[in-house]
Amino acid sequence: MRQVLILNPADNIAICLTDMQAGQELDQDNLKLTFKQSIPRGHKVATSDVKKGDGIIKYGERMGHATKDITRGEHVHTHNVLGDRLSTERS
Repeated sequence: MRQVLILNPADNIAICLTDMQAGQELDQDNLKLTFKQSIPRGHKVATSDVKKGDGIIKYGERMGHATKDITRGEHVHTHNVLGDRLSTERS
């Protein structure tokens, strides 16, 4: 059973299809990672390290930028991402 969905090969995030637990390991479609914290179904997980200011890529398009460093396996949400359409900052 699929646990995450990657929408485009260029994406640096994946969508969780089920609730994921901290410490849970994923091995799916050549993606291996360990979840850093519990992540609810429908939320995003970083599939690679993202530096502060770098783009968050979903559907192959930049949807926002990291407001702090995000490590592989970490929850990607409003606590560490600012959506570009809401942002007045320049990244």
